[in-house]
Amino acid sequence: MDKNLKVFAAELIGTAVLMIGGPGSAILAAKGIGGALGVALAFGFSLMILAYAIGGISGCHINPAVSIGMWIARRIKTAELVYYIVAQLVGAFLGGLIIWIIAKGQKGFDATGNFAQNGYGKSSPGGFNLGAAIVVEIVFTAILMFVVLSTSHGKFPFGFGGIAVGITLALIHLVTIPVDNTSVNPARSFGAAIFAGSGALKQLWAFIIFPIVGAVVGVLAWLAVDDGKLEDTMLGDSKVMTRARDAASGAVHKAAGAADKALD
Repeated sequence: MDKNLKVFAAELIGTAVLMIGGPGSAILAAKGIGGALGVALAFGFSLMILAYAIGGISGCHINPAVSIGMWIARRIKTAELVYYIVAQLVGAFLGGLIIWIIAKGQKGFDATGNFAQNGYGKSSPGGFNLGAAIVVEIVFTAILMFVVLSTSHGKFPFGFGGIAVGITLALIHLVTIPVDNTSVNPARSFGAAIFAGSGALKQLWAFIIFPIVGAVVGVLAWLAVDDGKLEDTMLGDSKVMTRARDAASGAVHKAAGAADKALD
């Protein structure tokens, strides 16, 4: 089979399984597994299992924001990015559909506004506003992206990447479920929103845009500690980004020089 088709199949299956294990745990079993704690662990376990199951085939992105971040870091090609994102969206739909079919087997179940969808304002589990959701999605997607890049680095201990990213995703959910039900993954948000009704779909834009912004921030954070340079990434093609980098570097050197003189 063509490599891109293998990647497509792996990402489709992986994203579907993430939907079943993550949002599925919240929809079908939250009360029995300890609420937010159990759901957070279910997300983390799902990603950890999948990292070992399909990591060798596609890298186990199962998240458009991560795929875009990997593309920005030049870890995958532009043509490959299309396969990743389409597969992830289809997989999220299929995973959500499977959970919806199961949930409909419970008498009186209504998926409208009750399908582990992401939201802010009145749709936030803790009543948090849009501003809080924006900060959460940018910061915590950046953390996830940072860890993904670190675990795919040649110096990272072989075989432990799945554990690291799985625990990271669980931690992210432990902190942020009360804020916006935790996205950090546009496909996961899409797969829940299409079954949750118009209210979730109206807010879906935030859980597409800001995780992607967070992925870019995560790439920049990784460059701050890695041997790589901005020019090694897609961001290096932007004169605005390189000028901002050079200006920031110059300011740091001036501040360091001033500090040295003050100490003398």
